[in-house]
Amino acid sequence: MHQGSALPVHPAQEQPATFPYLAQGQPATFPYPAQGQPATSPYPAQGQPASFPYQGPGQPPSFPYPSPGQPPTFPPPGSGWPQFAGYPAPAPPRRSRKPALLAALTVVALAVAGGILFWAPKDDAAVATATPKPSRSATPFELAEQRLELQAKALRDGDEKGWLAPVDPGKAVLVARYRAMFRNLRALEISHAEFHSDKLEAAAGRVVVQAALGYCFSGVTCPDWHGNYGEGPAKSTYKLTFQIIGGVWTITSLDDATGVKDNYLQPAPWDNAALTLVKGERVIVAGPRSQAARLKQVLTMAEKAAKVVDKYAGYVGNPQKRYRIYVADEKGWKSWYGGVKQDWIVGYEMPLNSTGGDIILRAKSSTNARQLAVTVQHELTHVVTLGGDDWASDNDQWLVEGIAEYVGALPRKPQDTDNRDVLAESFKKRGMPKTMALPSLSDDADDLTVNTLYAMGHYATSCMADKFGERKLFQFTNLVLRESKQPDEASRTAYGKPFSAVDKACLSWIRQRV
Repeated sequence: MHQGSALPVHPAQEQPATFPYLAQGQPATFPYPAQGQPATSPYPAQGQPASFPYQGPGQPPSFPYPSPGQPPTFPPPGSGWPQFAGYPAPAPPRRSRKPALLAALTVVALAVAGGILFWAPKDDAAVATATPKPSRSATPFELAEQRLELQAKALRDGDEKGWLAPVDPGKAVLVARYRAMFRNLRALEISHAEFHSDKLEAAAGRVVVQAALGYCFSGVTCPDWHGNYGEGPAKSTYKLTFQIIGGVWTITSLDDATGVKDNYLQPAPWDNAALTLVKGERVIVAGPRSQAARLKQVLTMAEKAAKVVDKYAGYVGNPQKRYRIYVADEKGWKSWYGGVKQDWIVGYEMPLNSTGGDIILRAKSSTNARQLAVTVQHELTHVVTLGGDDWASDNDQWLVEGIAEYVGALPRKPQDTDNRDVLAESFKKRGMPKTMALPSLSDDADDLTVNTLYAMGHYATSCMADKFGERKLFQFTNLVLRESKQPDEASRTAYGKPFSAVDKACLSWIRQRV
């Protein structure tokens, strides 16, 4: 699902590549294999087969690349939605990659057993306010909300003193965390911040709230607030304790355990430790101080890749203000966005709802410059072709991966990559498929089935580009992946032909090139 420009490397023929799928109802993320493990098609690590696996339950949902002989596994449809105590998981939308619910839609309730707070929807814009009624004094909870409102404003305005004002100055660790959050977010170009909260406990001199910080970066149009993780701005949630210190309500503790457990965007890379950053014209690259030397190398590659991907972002009407890449040390790799446990993955893309996506690279596995450049360009492709939409994960995997293979392999044609070897083996053993739009992968898909889907997707998108031009290819891609159109409707709109006719022509085209 990811690629960039590099010289092709030919995998061992007896070890077919593997490429997996994500659970229905989970946000798509797109990882890369580590060096020394099966690398990404079409340019895997020398002598290794290309592979693309799935991350296990509880990990950031993704399309990673597994070792040979380790086919992807998937939870059953809908299982990716977290089960809040006392509340059943909702049925996933038919054509949505939206993630777990943060809030119930009609009530404010506390699931006591799980400590999960449910927010009622708020139609009013962004920043939550708690203006007391003139007829009474503000409650302690309302006063705590007011402090959060001012804190969010300070974050937007770049006022570090104002951001730290509600935090107990006697709690050194807590102050250090808030300071790191502020400086990281400002360096990452946060342009929108809002808090929404609900009361968990209230006692004399003490209030406990569940607060959600919604955020957007780099001046993107930040969507209106929604009470779930997968819609509206990206969110991080915290259980905050307020106590009266010096006559004002002050944050004395922060607990993010619930957010880390239930929110696929926690913990974020910016959340708990100082980051070192470098900026280019199009890309921000960040990581812990230990990776400072690596950041410049990644930035150079990413700036080149961004110029390629920006062209296609324009074709799908999804230009990015900035791309963000995080280079993770082992601590960050195992914790950011839930962490990744598979040794073969070198990177993945995590969508921030409709506002873009973050790319995470594993520093330990990113020592091969060629493979690293491929990884970066491939992941940037996913940011623009999937960002801000309702993508149907149950039908369109051939196109999701195919378009990423197409851009990632450029300027090479599919027959000049290892995907040709994959299809040659597949056709010899199983015959020519009856459609280029192969069905998405099942839980028990074997290696060759998985490999064939990715390779056919690469050839399919290349065929459509050859026959109709890149602009129409990306019009078709945008209609299917970002506007939730069925392939036949998208084909008639973009190509002026039914998809069955395009499919038939491309099968012939593919046969001639394998």
